[in-house]
Amino acid sequence: MGLLEQGDWGRITVAGICRRAGVARSSFYEHYRTKSDLLDQIFSDLMVSILPTFRQDEPLGTLNWLVDHVAEAPDFFAEAMAGGRGDALLPRFREALILRLSEELSARHTPDARLRASYLVGGSMAYLALNNKADSREFVHEMAARLII
Repeated sequence: MGLLEQGDWGRITVAGICRRAGVARSSFYEHYRTKSDLLDQIFSDLMVSILPTFRQDEPLGTLNWLVDHVAEAPDFFAEAMAGGRGDALLPRFREALILRLSEELSARHTPDARLRASYLVGGSMAYLALNNKADSREFVHEMAARLII
């Protein structure tokens, strides 16, 4: 994350990642083929920390996590949504969220879970990039409830 805060993903090198982590490049390549593989692993690890909810009357855990995650670095998120962090970062983050939310919706027996997850994640991310206020969580959940019902 520290490297991403300094510049966009396209300018970050494997050498820079290794230097920052204090590991040899050979160690990096033992675990990852590319820096994009590392990014996918980071997002996969983040998604595991999301506590899904399964009851229809509970807010979606994935969307709760997204609101909290954006609140930690709203300027970074807004800049990434505007294309300022490289073209690999946001699509991978979005796809990881869609996968996690579609799993959560499927567990709730929501029809077309993948399609609805795509819509909810895309809309929520766009909304949060423009408005990360205290009422953001309520609005995101209200829109989700309208789509799911």
